Amino acid sequence: MNGAIVIYQIRNLSQAKKVKFGREFRGYTDKSNKGQYEYYREGLLDEIPHRKFTRGVLLIKREDRKKMLDFMNEYKVEVHTRNVELTPEDIEILSSHGS
Repeated sequence: MNGAIVIYQIRNLSQAKKVKFGREFRGYTDKSNKGQYEYYREGLLDEIPHRKFTRGVLLIKREDRKKMLDFMNEYKVEVHTRNVELTPEDIEILSSHGS
């Protein structure tokens, strides 16, 4: 199975854009009525099986690469990708994501 390494940096974004990017990318918990109710708002990473290595470095399936790049380009994020061959451990993690 083939995958892609995605390396991104958001340092060129304003603080407001960084927050918006993070919420749409990772998702967030929305609280209302002084914290009485909580709702989880999904982000892109909830839809895409991934493995996070460190800040700004993700391993995804190759077929999800376009979706990821389209999202990154919306925010004009500095992003680099490389195609890689997945290890059996990576395949297991990416296959079991969201199950």
